[in-house]
Amino acid sequence: MTNSKTPRIAVIGCGAIAEEYYLPALASFPSVMENLILVDRDQARLDKFTAKYQVRRSARDHREVQNEADGVIIALPTGLHAPIGVEFLSRKIPVLCEKPLAEDAAHARILIEMAHQKETALAVNYLQRIIPHFAHVKKLLSEKTYGAPLKMEYVIGEIFNWPTVSGFYFQSDPSTRGILRDRGAHAVDHICWWLGGKPDLLSSYNDAFGGSEAVAHVAFEKDACKGRLVMSWFADVPCRFSIECERGTIEGEIYDYQKLIITEGGRKREVFVNSPIHTKLDVAREIVSNFIAVIEKGAKPLVQGADVLESIEFTDEAYEKTQLLDMPWYRSAEVRDAV
Repeated sequence: MTNSKTPRIAVIGCGAIAEEYYLPALASFPSVMENLILVDRDQARLDKFTAKYQVRRSARDHREVQNEADGVIIALPTGLHAPIGVEFLSRKIPVLCEKPLAEDAAHARILIEMAHQKETALAVNYLQRIIPHFAHVKKLLSEKTYGAPLKMEYVIGEIFNWPTVSGFYFQSDPSTRGILRDRGAHAVDHICWWLGGKPDLLSSYNDAFGGSEAVAHVAFEKDACKGRLVMSWFADVPCRFSIECERGTIEGEIYDYQKLIITEGGRKREVFVNSPIHTKLDVAREIVSNFIAVIEKGAKPLVQGADVLESIEFTDEAYEKTQLLDMPWYRSAEVRDAV
């Protein structure tokens, strides 16, 4: 660490995720903000946020701050996570990486191995795990409160409205992919985490014609539990999950952080989970607070790179084995020509 009383954190990338998530969370820690470094190749973005948050140090190239930063937050397009993360980890600088950890499992392993070799923390923003109702589901399943899970359904339906700055979502680049790699990072992580490991893939369908997919349907099983993940950036429907167990069913809305619905013996009841976490910004503050402790005190990251490797492996397999979703509204000739 530098000689300053608080760690000097560099935010690498000042795109939408930094603007909407990391910078507002960091602003809750004034002493950290005094030493903050912003890095982005877009000078206009740097000017905007150095002025808004009164940041004294900025740079247009991450290599300029490798000898200054005590820790870095990587908030870049997915394909840049591994190469830039490795540069900092190799210098024993702790890294907090935005999700997904990497574009595929091979690149994730490179990051994880470098962190292991250098005995340096690799934290990852798969922190929906700490959202109260998600964490309570994990507790109920781990303790087999309602017996073993038998059936799981996870549905995400929302119109894509992320204020992307770089537009990397829509580039014809394997490192980008679409909803399954992006929004699905949390969903697949929940599934693997809740079930205690990576499930077997049964089927995978999406609507991609060589570019990023906006709709994905994935079926899976682990032990006695069969499940499906349904995701769409075209449909605004209730985002929810349901887990049918031997002696009861656990249900919840993705964005209702405090509440679960439990059905047991034919009767439904609401369960409210007490927690100071009510919003995404609350989650972001927890992430930043933990990362500060990682740098200052050697604390363990709430979620480490190795914790999410299986979910990335599962996603890779879903892409490798995907088939074209049945879309009868396209003429067969058009579909044949596209694929």
